[in-house]
Amino acid sequence: MGGPGVTAVAWSIDGTTFSYRSPLGSGVPLGGYVVVTAPQGALLGQVLSQRSLEEAGRRLVTGPGRLLDAPPGLIAFEEVALSAAPDRLVAERLGRRGATLELGTLRGAPEVTARLEAKGFNRHTFLCGQSGAGKTYSLGRLLEELVLRTRLPLLVLDPNGDHVHLGQTRTGVDQAVAAAYAEAARGVQVLGAEPRDGVAPLRIRLKELGAAAVAALLQLDPIADREEYNALLHALRSAPAAGFESVEAATEAFRISGDEVLEQIRMRMENLGVDPMAAWAKRSARSVAEVWEQDRPRAVIADTSGFEERRERIAVSVAVLEHLWANRQQRRPLLLVVDEAHDVCPAEPADPLQRLAVDQFTRIAGEGRKYGIHLLLASQRPDKLPENVLSQCDNLLLMRVNSAGDRAALASMFGFVPPELVELSGTFGLGESLLAGRVSPDPQLARTGARLTPEGGADIPTDWAT
Repeated sequence: MGGPGVTAVAWSIDGTTFSYRSPLGSGVPLGGYVVVTAPQGALLGQVLSQRSLEEAGRRLVTGPGRLLDAPPGLIAFEEVALSAAPDRLVAERLGRRGATLELGTLRGAPEVTARLEAKGFNRHTFLCGQSGAGKTYSLGRLLEELVLRTRLPLLVLDPNGDHVHLGQTRTGVDQAVAAAYAEAARGVQVLGAEPRDGVAPLRIRLKELGAAAVAALLQLDPIADREEYNALLHALRSAPAAGFESVEAATEAFRISGDEVLEQIRMRMENLGVDPMAAWAKRSARSVAEVWEQDRPRAVIADTSGFEERRERIAVSVAVLEHLWANRQQRRPLLLVVDEAHDVCPAEPADPLQRLAVDQFTRIAGEGRKYGIHLLLASQRPDKLPENVLSQCDNLLLMRVNSAGDRAALASMFGFVPPELVELSGTFGLGESLLAGRVSPDPQLARTGARLTPEGGADIPTDWAT
């Protein structure tokens, strides 16, 4: 449609960025790589914006782009030839040192591997994609790469049991790859609400929650319930071994204390059904914090899907966050992965315990990085998470988002990503994504590759339809 004699051209006024004009359908796609034949030699560039225009009866596309690895000198140039970059050059660019994580392939170049820089996960990351976009599958693929190709410890809060097979390899994986992964994943431990073969108990101790969380769990207000609240604080602080090992120990101490207020707290625990919660560690079981500290595992998958009550899932999250923050001076690097993060860190907390969890996430988002605590939060929509948590994320892994309002919010919040690429997420198919930030200095349009491990949370088959 461009017509004869119309060629793709580019020009630059600063030697680091370029503008271009190209016939429609000439192979210069949004987000794609191009070769600019500049006076200082052939330069690799990337198209970051695109709009159509009509010129002399011809339909063209135009927009800005960025020159990659331009030599020093910053030479401006007039119109020069522009062409789509061959796969070889793109693969060399993405295979630069540090880009070791192989997530899949490029959306527009299935022969080119989409790569992420492992060191980029020393910044917080947001993975966003609506239901049915392939978010959980892609997160699992990313965790596999982190296990296989890095030494970064992973602590995964898994509310749906989607990642419980991270230590295994699925049938059909190349034998050499499977052997390498099995070796790397030997230290993966799975903890669950209901212990079974290969799954240890997922438990917490009362003292690991901290006084504020215990009070929140008991629905005690520091002003309205000031007498009980104050008595609880003093009882927890004066408990042996820096806190009660179990709820049973606390309730027994309250019962025999002879203190009327502590007896009221004991009855409150009983009335609210706090004491029989399945998350409590018995004297013989280890807590998730103890497993993390004593075993120093390669990864811990904390599967909270078996807990019947939401408050148990939140209590586990609070205990984990409390432990990580209390031990932050260890400066032990780790990646805290929170799938369906809106369940424990919502934009609008429903109760004091959930509000406390949000406060902890906010603190870690703002200050945790200097202690080596890095976040990877996965959720369906940006408005489900607190803005002051998301605003601390320097990486965006974006899958299909149909809502125009959500795409606009993401473009506004993640200013390092070209807005038109964010807008493109509305057209993504299953498993397609935009990768941007410290993990991908060049924004990549990618398609997730095949998993190495069995998927834990696949959709129920629809064979009933036939």
